[in-house]
Amino acid sequence: MVYLRVCRYWREVALSTSSLWTSCSSAQFWSKVAIVPAMKYWLDRSSPAAPLNLQLRFQSNFPPLYANNIFRLLTKEIKRWRSMSIELDLSLAQEFAALLEERTQDLSQLEELEIHLLPKDVPSTISQRILAQIPLVKSLRRFTWVSNGRESRDHVFRQLPALAVLEDITIFTPSLFDECVAHLSQCVSAKKIRIYDETCHYYPPQSKPTLPITTLPHLTSLTLTRYLDPMDILDYFALPSLEYLKLKVAEEYAPGHNLTILRNFLERSKCPLRSLTIEGKAVDSIVTDYLLFPSIRSIPEVQITVYCSKIKQRLLEILETYPNAATAFPPVIKCWVPNKPFAPSSIGWKKLEIGEKLLFAWTAGKLDITATENIADRICICRSCDPDNYIRF
Repeated sequence: MVYLRVCRYWREVALSTSSLWTSCSSAQFWSKVAIVPAMKYWLDRSSPAAPLNLQLRFQSNFPPLYANNIFRLLTKEIKRWRSMSIELDLSLAQEFAALLEERTQDLSQLEELEIHLLPKDVPSTISQRILAQIPLVKSLRRFTWVSNGRESRDHVFRQLPALAVLEDITIFTPSLFDECVAHLSQCVSAKKIRIYDETCHYYPPQSKPTLPITTLPHLTSLTLTRYLDPMDILDYFALPSLEYLKLKVAEEYAPGHNLTILRNFLERSKCPLRSLTIEGKAVDSIVTDYLLFPSIRSIPEVQITVYCSKIKQRLLEILETYPNAATAFPPVIKCWVPNKPFAPSSIGWKKLEIGEKLLFAWTAGKLDITATENIADRICICRSCDPDNYIRF
């Protein structure tokens, strides 16, 4: 749209370059714009044979059923869908389920599908109809499923045949421990998997089941986020191709990480792990355990994020308690602020990216303080830093 306003020549070039018009989202138009005619104008500028990347997001100013009108416009180009990201309320979920059931054969170019169920709107009968059609979309390679509500288990699934052939999978749904293991075990062809569940489960916690070890030979990237420590999931897997591993625990009172599981997993998998990220609210003893853990010293990038504004002071205190810190800890330890706004500081070692600020480096037992931590002036509500004034929100 900026190109159209530069000059007459740029406008002509932009309008005649069909590749500029193959990606379209309902969220890109201003609130006062009539979205249906605007999206139609946009798509008309693309080549009739070009695959489309589409997104349908609800806006607060939508009149009733307006999203359905947008969806019907997009379905006219269903044979051109390459990727679709869609939010579903009750009415739109009914239309979407019917479309999948009646016109699956028209989705021969669909490679990426992202489905968000809006909270408290879609019954499980409809979500199960949608899930039943996913295995029939043979061209699908990337699938994202975000169920409605952080606490609702209405839309969980245990078996989904499509997981066995998908290459890129993201699941955001409440799940019991054995359900999470079952989901991951099905992804035998996947290269990238992300499983998120930060739900505070009110049902009784399960004891760890007795299950066989599953090998996922192609998996290179795995992200596990759970309310309790997700490291237990690794007890059931061998991932010989894994290069990137991220584990996040949402529960601030979760017990310490079981590094024996991680050691056994790394020995069993013999994977070429290049990056390990641990994220969550961790006490000093857990941070120390990781830094003293021999198995991670050979990993080129290690990042421990502990959600505390005074992490620099905490880490320095940890190092000062060890007289032999120069040999007990890895040769290089860095503390830095990531490039994401308001992101907490991280401990570990890696090549810093653009926008990341190094706070200090501990190299061969020598401290190099390179900057002052600007975020330290914020009120820290971490119980590890200030147990007397800690407030739980």
